[in-house]
Amino acid sequence: MKIAFIFNKQRDNKTEEAEFDTPEVIDSITAGLSNNGQNEVFQIEMTKDGSWVGELKKVAPDLVFNTAEGFYGIGRECLAPINFDQLKIPYVGSGPYACFLTLDKFLTKQLVASKGIPTPDSYFISDKKELKIIVKDLQFPVFVKPNFEGSSKGISSRSKCENVEELLSYAEECLKEYPEGILVERYIEGKDVVVPYIHGIGNNGILEAVEYSGPKYNGEWIYDYDLKNIFDEKVGVICPANIDEGSKKKITTYMRKIIQVLAINDFGRADFRITPTGDVFFIEFNALPSLQPRSGIFEATQLLNMDYTSTIQSIVSAAIKRLKLKTSRLTSARKIVKRDPRVALVFNLKRKTHSDYDYENEAEFDSENTVNAIKNAIEANGYETLLVEADRNLSQNLIEKEIDIVFNIAEGINKQAREAQVPAICDLLNIEHTGSDASCLALTLNKSITNRLMASEDVQVPRSKIIDLPVGKINHNLHFPVIVKPNMEGTSKGIYDSSVVDTDEQLTAKIHELAEKFKSPLLCEEYIEGRELTVGVVGDSNPKVLGILEIEFKKGRSKYPVYTFEAKQLENQLDNEVFKMCCPANIDRNLNKKITTFVKKAFKVAGCRDIARIDLRVSNEGEPYFIEINPLPGLSPGFSDLTIMAEKMGVKYEQLIGHIIKPAVRRWRKSMQKTNI
Repeated sequence: MKIAFIFNKQRDNKTEEAEFDTPEVIDSITAGLSNNGQNEVFQIEMTKDGSWVGELKKVAPDLVFNTAEGFYGIGRECLAPINFDQLKIPYVGSGPYACFLTLDKFLTKQLVASKGIPTPDSYFISDKKELKIIVKDLQFPVFVKPNFEGSSKGISSRSKCENVEELLSYAEECLKEYPEGILVERYIEGKDVVVPYIHGIGNNGILEAVEYSGPKYNGEWIYDYDLKNIFDEKVGVICPANIDEGSKKKITTYMRKIIQVLAINDFGRADFRITPTGDVFFIEFNALPSLQPRSGIFEATQLLNMDYTSTIQSIVSAAIKRLKLKTSRLTSARKIVKRDPRVALVFNLKRKTHSDYDYENEAEFDSENTVNAIKNAIEANGYETLLVEADRNLSQNLIEKEIDIVFNIAEGINKQAREAQVPAICDLLNIEHTGSDASCLALTLNKSITNRLMASEDVQVPRSKIIDLPVGKINHNLHFPVIVKPNMEGTSKGIYDSSVVDTDEQLTAKIHELAEKFKSPLLCEEYIEGRELTVGVVGDSNPKVLGILEIEFKKGRSKYPVYTFEAKQLENQLDNEVFKMCCPANIDRNLNKKITTFVKKAFKVAGCRDIARIDLRVSNEGEPYFIEINPLPGLSPGFSDLTIMAEKMGVKYEQLIGHIIKPAVRRWRKSMQKTNI
């Protein structure tokens, strides 16, 4: 089937492009439309000069898949479907009427309310003089937002106005930025939920409600522009939403009426507000909802055992059925494998204790308590799990137990590329696995090579020098202070309070000391004075920051504080005599944005997948420096940096493990489709 994919491409973080698709989302949608090569997909970017229409004519597609939001005016979202209608080209999604109507929040509410569906009392304001007329009629608090915008544009912590003064101040600001008009509506106490719709699946197209959670301002959670578009790592997703059966029934009833009255085709998304007493209020409808991986619509279809591609194909299939297209080239999505995968948790077991002289050799291994906690969390996500130790019998055990997916936490043994051992075996046996692949794990264990790769992609790293064995004459041009550490170790092995040196004599002594102990190359690196941060990242081509955690060192303990091996063994990792963990880190929004962009780039440069933790130093001038990346981070509940970070950001342990196992399950299902199993 020949499909033309029409889109607006986001090129920067300007507010004007907030609703456009990022390159990663465009690639994801294209892959979903292709359906493993069954369909021929033509990418056509909507342009301001209208040349995209000529491209569309040349392609002459069987079907158009449209996500283009348009550029200007209150009718911008209907630009694309109007052109499709005039060219008589069949397309996926709602027509010009629905696209025009749903961009107008006030008009949409009026129409929905006429069908007996509760909506907040609201006023459309296009002039500040009108504000002074309505204030006496308002019941505070009220909520202020642009009437013709999406992606939470114009919504901030100030949108909720408690009194006349706050209303007049913020509403007048909004009118200056959005002169087409703003909406002033009664603020409904409660929670926001979004309800995705895809015709032909779920409950007559109605999918499970999705709930978002995040940081509160003055005791209120508001999904504002910054949280949606800049600090998305602070937003949690809960699906199905935590709502009672009565509210679910009301939503289902309302959705059926809304789809009909707004003339919605194929797919969309409704937003509701639910009060603590279970009253449900319609807020708005989006006829062009986000198709970013892990957005609400895909969280809901996961509950139907559908991956990204099958979700996109279900939208296409809805259009094909509605349009009654008949052509031999049309293909439908292959059926998803209905059985659950057989999962093995593969690990190295820690058998030594702190009192053993060579405890450091097993420092990266996992305790029995951690292994059992991860197993229980995987099973809480719905996947029965077997325990398999990463020993010499690993390959045979995986084959005999007919494992489909390996949840990998094994650090490996003996060799320089030890962390790559389990993924390499999985690749050899054609078994899916969580986390990054063998090449990434082999690369990132070598700090020096990773630093060079990062520097080549303009990710800022400290100046450094590698010291090979045997140690000869030590020549360098580094500026003191300098930190010396093993080049291929984790868990801060080989990093002690004495690791930062001030002179050539100290440097030489420390190099010989560590060379004798670890018998492997050493990395000498300029010490960055400032703050120590570690950042969790989840995802793949479109990664998301899980949280930013600061290791805040206690004053007076060391001239050059570092996160040492000894410090990581302290029982209380949250607050002890050496450091205190602060999450979210106390940093301003500009630095938060800089770090978020920085770590996402590092994640991609290293080729990470599913999960990673990135360590940074932020200089006293506010510049982030890459220190190292760990694509196989510790997952000990309440102890490992990543799990503490997740808990502080409101992500439960089972949810964190779900972030890791679910992408692997989707990859497994996709591979099963390819082989027609």
